[in-house]
Amino acid sequence: MSFVIQAGIAPVSNKRGRRPTDFPLGDMDVGHSFLIECDINEKKVVESWRRKLLVARKRFVEAGADESVKFMTAIVNDEHGTGLRVWRTA
Repeated sequence: MSFVIQAGIAPVSNKRGRRPTDFPLGDMDVGHSFLIECDINEKKVVESWRRKLLVARKRFVEAGADESVKFMTAIVNDEHGTGLRVWRTA
């Protein structure tokens, strides 16, 4: 087997292709919130959304956001909707 040495070919990125989050984290100020509509009776569904939010916050900080940015979640069922509400707290 022979190999051909070549110059001028850019290396392929070894980072996984991560798409930006669909969550509006960068548009939120302290006190803002948004609702993730989901079946609140399905614990696995709610916990899955919470994990997705944790990953999104981590990527948000890795992309340059201040590490002090904090969010909290709560299961809600009120006049504003049913699901998991996410607030920016810091």
